[in-house]
Amino acid sequence: MLMGTRQHEIMKLLELKQQVTIIELAEVFKVSQMTIRRDLDQLHSEGRIQRSHGGAVKVKRFMGADYDQRANENKAEKLAIAREAVNHIEDGMSIILDAGTTVAGMVEELEKFKGLKIITRDLHTALLLSNEERFGSFDVYCTGGRLSKWAYSLDGIYTEKMLASLTVDVAFLTCEAISHAKGAMAWSPVLVGARQSAMNAADKNILLVDSTKFSYNSLAIFASLDSFDEIITESGLDEDEADVYTNAGYPLRIVPVT
Repeated sequence: MLMGTRQHEIMKLLELKQQVTIIELAEVFKVSQMTIRRDLDQLHSEGRIQRSHGGAVKVKRFMGADYDQRANENKAEKLAIAREAVNHIEDGMSIILDAGTTVAGMVEELEKFKGLKIITRDLHTALLLSNEERFGSFDVYCTGGRLSKWAYSLDGIYTEKMLASLTVDVAFLTCEAISHAKGAMAWSPVLVGARQSAMNAADKNILLVDSTKFSYNSLAIFASLDSFDEIITESGLDEDEADVYTNAGYPLRIVPVT
């Protein structure tokens, strides 16, 4: 069987099973495990599968989910990422906080800082930061733009224009999917401009992404991974998958979940 045909059949198996092992595939196709590893490496380089320990899983596509659903998912993982992210912050800094529940998790960690200037397009984050008792020394700015009702966020041309008029120390970005082959992805093209404008405004860009996002593709690519100064995820990321990113030289930082 030709390599291309075998890889096509592997993808058909993943449509049915969602996960396969190298041992299983070697038996099905009557080839060596080394041959299967090469097939999986090729499919992974094309962003069609995610490597897992001893095999592969099918890359899923993120289609969007409402804020309340996302807020209740992977809470411990998002908290671990947030605690690491604030190590990039010092008193008096200007920062951009992207929309999303992972970045919103940083708010609880910001109380120890003074004099921050914070720009966000996330209405939930802005509301949390309006607490005068906890964050009274902060200047908080909310971008204009179109309201995404299910996500509690702002996007569109007015969001992009405000972000493009700024210069800040650090931008904390999130994404709906991440791929070593494609980059950081958003669920919709309408989010691309806002995130790119935020990145262009910042001296340093930090991507916050929990390990489940490594299992997905999404519609719109907004940045290559070498555009980020650090990519923070947590220890739920499969070791084989993590090795692909670190071996490629991407600034991946993996933090433990307590």
